Amino acid sequence: MTLGKTGAVALAWLFALPSLAGDVKGAVKFSGPAPTLPSIPATRDQQVCGQTIQNETVEVAGGKLKNVVITLSGGSLPKPPPNKISIDQHQCRYHPHVQATSAGSTIEIINSDPLLHNIHGYLGAATVFNLAMPLKNQKIPKVLSKAGLVHIKCDIHNWMTAYVVVSDTPYSVDDDDGAFTIKDVPAGTYTVTAWQEKYGQKTAQVTVPASGSATVDFAFP
Repeated sequence: MTLGKTGAVALAWLFALPSLAGDVKGAVKFSGPAPTLPSIPATRDQQVCGQTIQNETVEVAGGKLKNVVITLSGGSLPKPPPNKISIDQHQCRYHPHVQATSAGSTIEIINSDPLLHNIHGYLGAATVFNLAMPLKNQKIPKVLSKAGLVHIKCDIHNWMTAYVVVSDTPYSVDDDDGAFTIKDVPAGTYTVTAWQEKYGQKTAQVTVPASGSATVDFAFP
């Protein structure tokens, strides 16, 4: 099949049109006074871990809640491409504590401590990875092939915990100011879900315009 001059011009014009997509923006607020959480005692390997570990379950600053993952669902959302993330074991804590990525992404697991950690990732009750890492600066890559909430623990240091939300739809993690943005969302109406490790999920509906942005805010608890 060949296109005439008129058809070729029309096709070129069609591909030159701007994409009908906007951004989803918002902020995650914390209602009421911020909780004061006690530090967690380190019960072993104190020469590396220290005496206590910071409790990161709820982190609030300036009325904004940190470590909240935002995901979209509904409509004909594009599947985000796989990428690379990392998680570090340093002073018997996981860094970062909460993160998100797309299904099919690779997570590089790092041990920056001069002692043995056994990092164990769960997707529900199923094991995603279970790795003994006895060496300082050891690195092991693992593919996160399935969407869902991966809960990470250390089988040796039971206070160590972290989360990776693996998503097959667009996602974001709010910053220290509670703000988030999901860019280039096709125009349409979607469900926005905000997840936080202690308080669970909240949802809202948002209609994304063909250009510009739509705003949706959340408040926990």
